[in-house]
Amino acid sequence: MKLKFKSLLIVLAGASLFYTACKKEVKLNPNNKPPVSTTDTASLATNQIIRNITQTLSGAYGGVDINKGLILPDLTTIKQSKPLVSGLVDLCSFFPDTVVNYKTVIGDTITSQTSGLFKFYFSCKSDTIRIPGTKPFTVFRLLNGYVAYDSLATTGQTPSGLFIHNIKAFYQAKAFDSNVPLAINGSSSKLISFNGSIKSFVDTASTKKTLIPSSVHAYYTLKDVSIDLSKNSDITRGTITFAAVGEANSIKWYYEGLVTFLGDHKASVVIKNKTYNVDLLTGKIIKA
Repeated sequence: MKLKFKSLLIVLAGASLFYTACKKEVKLNPNNKPPVSTTDTASLATNQIIRNITQTLSGAYGGVDINKGLILPDLTTIKQSKPLVSGLVDLCSFFPDTVVNYKTVIGDTITSQTSGLFKFYFSCKSDTIRIPGTKPFTVFRLLNGYVAYDSLATTGQTPSGLFIHNIKAFYQAKAFDSNVPLAINGSSSKLISFNGSIKSFVDTASTKKTLIPSSVHAYYTLKDVSIDLSKNSDITRGTITFAAVGEANSIKWYYEGLVTFLGDHKASVVIKNKTYNVDLLTGKIIKA
């Protein structure tokens, strides 16, 4: 579960847009929401939330990268819980369960330490066979998805500041076409649907007075978030409900809302009866 540090470089280059310094965890409820200015904070929050969602789903803060189809992460310990069978369905018996603790260094400028837990298992289409006079037994016919859980904390330093990523995620992934197996190592063009929940807390503290630190602490619930790997990992449908607090440009906000994926790398975000249309490739946001 290595961090996607190319993505991190992009994220950290824009640190003035989001993430605050090493805050204590905030309980998300209306009684604890921070004061809001007269600025269009819903638009500001939409920008931060969309960035946080896309980076979280791509594994940029640590955790599963949903863009890669079925892929067994590097830092895993394989446990076999069922008899192996031939072909792709061999993976039905793989249950990686790993305690994660590693350090990453990029050149002389970026260092990080990641620790936590990671669990992952492949799911398969199966049939129960009953033969008179024998015990029923299960036959695994096709690899069709996975279940993943990760709880990872990363602290790091760049030339301009410090960052903390605290990610907990639970994914249930299923192929749309159960007659064709999901890809191994991202080589497929299959359609995959995700359900689950994510906690994504991202904070950055700047060491330069010219940069204003900010943060996003969010909880997400995924419902049928469907990705087409043959179309540049386009999220074609599905929704994510969220509750989040954040800060950017010295403006604090708290919102609950809904992200609806529209396909063609577009999404809409509804916050307090306001709708914002988002281009997921460019980040451009237009109030509807």
